[in-house]
Parts: sequence; C-alpha cells; structure tokens
Amino acid sequence: MIANLDVSRGIMGLSILLTPWLVGVAGLAVCAAIAYGSRIFNTKEKPAKLKLELGDIKDKDPDWEVLDFSDTKPIQADFDWSKEKVKPYRPWKNGPYFVTMGLKKTCLDDWVEIDSEYLERYRYKRQLFSQHPDDTIQHLPGTADACFEALEYLVDFLPRRYPTMFTKTDAGIRNLITGDDWDLRRGCSTWDSYSPLQIMGFLTTEDWFVLQTDDDGKTTRLNAGANCFPAGWRLRERIGHSLWQIHAGKVPDYEQKLAASMDRFFLRLRADRPIMRFNYAIDLSGELFHINSHHNLAADCLESPLTADQLYLRVERQFLQRLPKTRGFIFSIRTYVTSILDVTKDKEVALALRTSVESFSPEVGAYKNKPVWNDVLIAHLNEVLAS
Repeated sequence: MIANLDVSRGIMGLSILLTPWLVGVAGLAVCAAIAYGSRIFNTKEKPAKLKLELGDIKDKDPDWEVLDFSDTKPIQADFDWSKEKVKPYRPWKNGPYFVTMGLKKTCLDDWVEIDSEYLERYRYKRQLFSQHPDDTIQHLPGTADACFEALEYLVDFLPRRYPTMFTKTDAGIRNLITGDDWDLRRGCSTWDSYSPLQIMGFLTTEDWFVLQTDDDGKTTRLNAGANCFPAGWRLRERIGHSLWQIHAGKVPDYEQKLAASMDRFFLRLRADRPIMRFNYAIDLSGELFHINSHHNLAADCLESPLTADQLYLRVERQFLQRLPKTRGFIFSIRTYVTSILDVTKDKEVALALRTSVESFSPEVGAYKNKPVWNDVLIAHLNEVLAS
C-alpha cells in the first residue's frame, strides 16, 4: 500500500522545494480556493450552498476516519477521454457580483475531471516540471505523510472512477493512456526523482496542494504543492504562508468580509464534507503557465491596442478535501482557458457576463484588471447582444 511508502526518500530527496499555492485568478490558489463567490451558470443541477455558521457543523455522527472508495462507480462503462468534451463552466450569474466564499457541497465522485485535454496537459506538465522545477514543485518538512496520504487515496480512486484509463497494480498504478507504470512501493527509485503531489499531477489534469494547520490549532498554511498552471503567482513565493499572508492586502475585502469565515471554515472542515468552488477572470493570454503577477494592471500597460480576440476566460474548478488520517487538506485546481469569442457565442452567457462585470466594485475591478480590458469586452458583448 502507498501508506507504507518510504517518506524518508523522494519527497525529501527533491531538495525541499514546495511552497504555498494561492494567488491565482482570484488572487491565489487557496485564495482561489475560497476568495470570491460565484455560481455555476446555466447548469442542470446546482449543488446546495454550504453554510458556514458554527451551528451547522455540530454533527451527531463522527467524522470519517478514512476515505472509502469501495462504492465508487465508473463514470461511464465505455468512457473515452478523447471524446469527452471540456465542460463549459461559466461561473457567474445574471446579477450583481458579490465578494463571498462561494462554496458548494460536493462528493468525492467529482474529485477529478478528465476530458479531451488530458494528454495535451500531461505532456505540458512533463515539460514544465522539467524546465521550471522551483516554480512548479515545492514542499516543506513535515508534509510527507499528508502528501502520501493524498496520493494513496487518488491511486485508489482513479481505477474505480476511470477504469478505461487506469489499472491498480501490486506496485502502484498503471496509466493506460500515457504508458506510465508507477512503482510506488517503499524504497523504490521513484522517490529519488519525483514527489507524491507531482505524480498526482501526472495522473490528472489538476494541480495539487497540501495545507496544514499549525500546532496552535488556529493557523492554516500552504505547505506543499505541484502547480503547473498558476494564475499570476509563484509557488515558491507562497510556500509556508498562512491564509492571511496569502490574501490580506491583495484580495479585495478579504480582511473585512472573508478572513474570519475562511479561518473558521478550515478549522471545522470534516473529511465527509468536501467542497467545491469556481473562480473566473478575464485574461489577456491563453497561456496556462502564468507565473507573473497580473493583478491591478493599469489601462496604459499595453504596448498596442487590445482586441476582443486577445481576451480569454480563465476558470478554476477548485476542490477541497480534508485528509482524515493526517488531518491536513488536499486542494486541487483544474484550469480551463477559453477564447472570449467562443464564450460569447451563447447570448444568454454573454448577457450574464456583462451584468456581472458591470457590477464589479472599484476594488474588485482593479484587482481583476478591468481598466485594461473593460472597454474592449463591453463593446464586444454589446455587439453580440445587438446581433
């Protein structure tokens, strides 16, 4: 079992390089994980809102001691990843934009999402991990047990949920799409070159992070990550930072509206209650590996006039799960990048986007670079809606 893997090698043998993950599209990773409120637009089923009042978490039943995937069913009997369309998430509503945590209840069946972008993203991750190790892989001492616990669960989950893509082996897991046959046994040579979160990144399209609570029981920190698709932040600059350090002074209204709720939420999150949230931004690039900060840009930062075909919608699907054994948190981000010209082919979506963008407060607008792209986007949306 992966639980018996030798954590004295590998994770430590990678020269301590893991750092916090947040400061992406909504400002970070966990920041992304919980900084802005939004709803999934125009979906058939809307998850129930997750209340964060103290009284709502006084459950009679004990929390899970292990994540059990024995009842997990295949997503489809004949699932073909290459034919699976990318889900068109549009995380806004046709109404005012509010700064909230925007969390939704979910279940572990939805932990990982695989579609036709799978192999392309896998190849790009291989390149990024090799060429930019300090910006893609970081971990601090004391994170090994949590990282291996998360990997253990993922290796149990994937062959059950996606049996046409993965097979569990005596040594670890075989990827039928990439040809990787991962030996995850204790003392094997895998850990001389890779870390657990990095392998999780190879197995899925998501980026992965581990957060842990300090011994004081009050402060949650980003302590490990394998992040190939950041939205304007560097993993090595955030590693070891608390939620407050990651968000305060960066994310609008964080101190006033989000800090207390976020800290309380993390401390009380149960393993039997995974949560999901979505975050979006209008970006000037379709590049996935976006490590340079691009918040609060001035309107005159562009070297040439901007056009609508240079605008992209960047959506993050974020999933947070408590690890029952180590009591850490495993956080994943799946990133979707779509040309605005494709997004606005649906007039209902275009109308809702216009309403949302126009309702940004000055602080939120500045943070999301509205002065840079607003005139071009609104002109395009008006044209679409008038046609």
